[in-house]
Amino acid sequence: MNYTVEIHQSGRGGRISYIENGQSLFFDWEFATDGAYIFVPKPEQWDGYWQSNDRSWAQGRRQEILERLSAEVCQQKAQGASVTIEDSEIHLQF
Repeated sequence: MNYTVEIHQSGRGGRISYIENGQSLFFDWEFATDGAYIFVPKPEQWDGYWQSNDRSWAQGRRQEILERLSAEVCQQKAQGASVTIEDSEIHLQF
């Protein structure tokens, strides 16, 4: 599948767009003293959240999408960061 990740910054944070086949998922992010956090729906909320936002194509694909997202963010902005995918966030530690 073709996908891209776009990172938009406004002050200490911003929005990340995960774009696949012309459709986007949006995630807020923010810098912290130990790196950055990307805020994501919890595992039990993931499918319902995207269904209610007319993005049913993302259902059942949380791990895949978050791994792609975190890898691409590291490639673009945080090479060498350690990544932890947690329930409600992705933590990039620099």
